[in-house]
Amino acid sequence: MLSTLLCVSALLPLPLPLQRASAPAERPYVVLTAVDERDPFHAAARALADAYGAEIHALDPDDLEPLREVLRAAAPANVAIVLRPEQLDFSLGRRFLQLATEIDDDPFVDFAFGYITGRTGKDALRLAEAGIERKPLERAPKLATVAGGVDRSTKFSRRVPLRDETLSSTTIHCAGESAFPDEGRDIKFVKKSLRQLRGKVDALTFVGHGYPDQVVGGPNATDLRDARLKDAVVFNVACYTGVTSKWFESDYAAGEERLRVVKPEESFALAVLDAGVVGYTAYLCPRPAGPELDCDRAALIADGLSLGEARRRDYDKTVLGYLGFGEPRMQLAPITDGTELVRGGDVVRNVMLEGATGGVLFGDPACVPFALREGESPVLVESSPDGDELVVRASAKAHSLFLHCSDPTSQMEGSMALKVHARVPIGALPVADVIVEELTVGGEALETRTLWAVETDGPDRYLQLRVNFPRGQNRFGDMQMVARIVAAQGDEEGRERGGETVTPEGPVVGQAPVSLEERAAARDVGAEALAAAQEASAAIGPSPDATIPPGAVERLGRFESEGFRAVCVLLDAGKTHYRTVDLLAATWQPGDESHLLELAAGPELPNFASWAVLEGLGVADTPRVRRALLERLELEENAGLYMASAKGLARLRETKAVALIGDRLLEAREGWSGVAPHLVIALRTIGGSEAREMLERIADVGDERTRVLAENALQQMEKR
Repeated sequence: MLSTLLCVSALLPLPLPLQRASAPAERPYVVLTAVDERDPFHAAARALADAYGAEIHALDPDDLEPLREVLRAAAPANVAIVLRPEQLDFSLGRRFLQLATEIDDDPFVDFAFGYITGRTGKDALRLAEAGIERKPLERAPKLATVAGGVDRSTKFSRRVPLRDETLSSTTIHCAGESAFPDEGRDIKFVKKSLRQLRGKVDALTFVGHGYPDQVVGGPNATDLRDARLKDAVVFNVACYTGVTSKWFESDYAAGEERLRVVKPEESFALAVLDAGVVGYTAYLCPRPAGPELDCDRAALIADGLSLGEARRRDYDKTVLGYLGFGEPRMQLAPITDGTELVRGGDVVRNVMLEGATGGVLFGDPACVPFALREGESPVLVESSPDGDELVVRASAKAHSLFLHCSDPTSQMEGSMALKVHARVPIGALPVADVIVEELTVGGEALETRTLWAVETDGPDRYLQLRVNFPRGQNRFGDMQMVARIVAAQGDEEGRERGGETVTPEGPVVGQAPVSLEERAAARDVGAEALAAAQEASAAIGPSPDATIPPGAVERLGRFESEGFRAVCVLLDAGKTHYRTVDLLAATWQPGDESHLLELAAGPELPNFASWAVLEGLGVADTPRVRRALLERLELEENAGLYMASAKGLARLRETKAVALIGDRLLEAREGWSGVAPHLVIALRTIGGSEAREMLERIADVGDERTRVLAENALQQMEKR
């Protein structure tokens, strides 16, 4: 989290000493509870209310709307939400986060909040009391990281840098399934390592893939019974490890979200709370981006923020992510059992941002677990007046750059961008614009993209600023930034937001989907042909719950061109699977390929449907199709789309593709190893002397993996 220092000017009537980002004491604390007074969990609500002189208000998890006026009237600094574990899920978390941005007119979260729960009412009460009683830790905190799923179990000590100071840290790497195929993890090492952390860690981070019951290849909920994490603050990078009961799993075959339930004794989140922590931050959903929880940890340890304010600043960056795509504010679509998945489109908008909304804090949001370590923020931001304007200076040392400046919610130059995020007090200053005068890394001046919006927080005003800059492959060194907040001529000319936005490509989560019927009408496909396409798709694809009449594929084939267009309707909607190409082959008539060429030329389709489109072009042997696929091979940089194009050309036995595919294999591009087997199969399928010579060349000079693949392909060609 970014520390912000402010000098006083006439336009900025802020008192000295420096105002920190934590909320003023005069703003109230509100307790919301989803249980009545007879429920054992209500004791936690009463403890928080007594400690903070707070009012208790009822919360209905199915209807949050009555809370809107309650929160507007109270204008709280902190909100605690007391509920039973089975009442919390990603749906409620998203709806409450949305509400928390709508209490005033600006798009940012309007108060800090945290969830209070546990396996039992006593556990919830203990969590509440831990936050109430905690005094900021003055000494240097002891850190630890537990990572699951690595190749070999190891434990070692290292120093973790803030800005200048370094902190003692224990790192535990737990070997996973590759080393322990039967157990899935090194169970003895996991249990021993967790026992050794007892009483020796103040901030702990779990890392790895995750499910509601475990960090894959590392500890699961049962293992945490050996942990004693009293008064520690815990962060979890692994997906779903904030789930306390209900959760949603993406069923990609069906194209829908499926509601699941984890048993209380198997919930990793409840096991963490059982271990005696003072705060726990984790995710109720898949979490595709890594760096931000390290920023949360720095916000607590270096900046001395409260648990709730650290989480709130993370939400602010998510809000800026939505604004960066030109949206007026964060607008989250409902999540329910059966919600249609949106695949394809802009991965940052549809995956990174949506996943960022699932982060939750368990614990008292007002609790400040660590004392401020002045000047130790990894990204230090200072602001000072210059006439009637403000100059904002930011700096980060090279060791902090990628961990604390990464921005999963935006891209530049084709990869994840870096950022400076600042929340700058602006008092009464009317803002005309923000201009970045300089941003350098290692002395090299870089291109920037600026986004800003004004936030009103109780009686105070802030400028939320995000300055993006490109990551670069070999760019190292300290970062320096100078930006100017330009004053408007008067209040009436002041603006609430500005800067550059980008437009997401393809479908966007939360947009009303175009129905299959509407898509069918646009392609002149009748209801019978559309139904036949759906039945045939279910007949040959992964649909275990479907009841399919016999002869479904043959029935579709009788529709000929209309059947082909019906399959294109399914592709356009992302309702596809690995055998959809067979349906195209069963229905194609000369001229029908124009529908596939149109889909191939447009934005990437959801659920990998663009792959089926490109491979499906191979069912139509026309000069136009061959040219289109060969041009795609020459220009395509996406591994999956390249693979699909190669498969389409392999269906056509197009020998002109051999050199293009072979050269791409010999490049051994980073991140392309997964498509290499398919490209080798494409060469084998094309066949002939040119393909054989290319495979022999690859077997001679390719990397180790492609050599083996090529040798196997040559052997199979010999057998034919």
